[in-house]
Amino acid sequence: MIVGGAQRNNRNRKQKQRQSQAAARAVSAARGGNRDLTKVIIAIVVVVVLAGAVVAAVLYQQHQKTVAAQTVIPAQTVQGSSSYPTSLDRVNATVLVGQPTAKVTIDAYEDLMCPICGNFEAANFTSMERQLAAGTIKVRYHMINLLDNSSNPAGYSLMAANTALAVATVAPDKFIDYHYSLFQKQPQENGAGWTQAQLDSLANRLGVSGTEFDSLVSNKTYNSQIQTNLANAQKNQALFQTGSDGTKGFGTPTIVANNKTINWQSDTNWLSELVSGVTPKS
Repeated sequence: MIVGGAQRNNRNRKQKQRQSQAAARAVSAARGGNRDLTKVIIAIVVVVVLAGAVVAAVLYQQHQKTVAAQTVIPAQTVQGSSSYPTSLDRVNATVLVGQPTAKVTIDAYEDLMCPICGNFEAANFTSMERQLAAGTIKVRYHMINLLDNSSNPAGYSLMAANTALAVATVAPDKFIDYHYSLFQKQPQENGAGWTQAQLDSLANRLGVSGTEFDSLVSNKTYNSQIQTNLANAQKNQALFQTGSDGTKGFGTPTIVANNKTINWQSDTNWLSELVSGVTPKS
């Protein structure tokens, strides 16, 4: 009886051990399952968050485009600009503003979307206008499409440059007003640029219209030369500037006088120095 009871006890103990081990395996499996489930849940949450971010970005871009499309570019008239002789070089797609007898010629390479070009104009336009009126300088404007891929959709820089040159073709005395207006109300870099309709509207409100202007715009008459001008500038080491990282290359704005690039940011007296015959810092 004692032996039989011990065997039963052993069987009972073994059965309990098996049951305990099975229970432990079940708990372990359940825990593993919970970890897998947690991973799945986290993955789903990440996907939902990323999808939400993408949707938000798309909606923001659409909102920006809508706001930009509804913007009316203010037409700014520069006092005395009609007295500045202005001529267009159709072959080279450049605009020369100022008295032919002016001793100082400044070459300005600008992109109409470039925010640093906007800074240059804001800091220097009044002084340059004063010298233009005095007949001491003339400025050759090179409209460059360096930031063509920095608008949404791409291509604003080229479109704006071609339209500005169309203005200079049809009504040369309105070029400075058009140029000034576009820098006073620039689209944001990497944002929605102004549409062709907005650019045309600005020209019309400044008094530039007609079939010739419309043809120059719709035919994109100066696009090829503008792109060639950019390619040439990017290869012309005389136009290179040193960036903050020490690399050299072409950028906008680039201001050149007496065959030297002007460091207009560090030398705020560069224009008066030019007029007085002093060589500004390069």
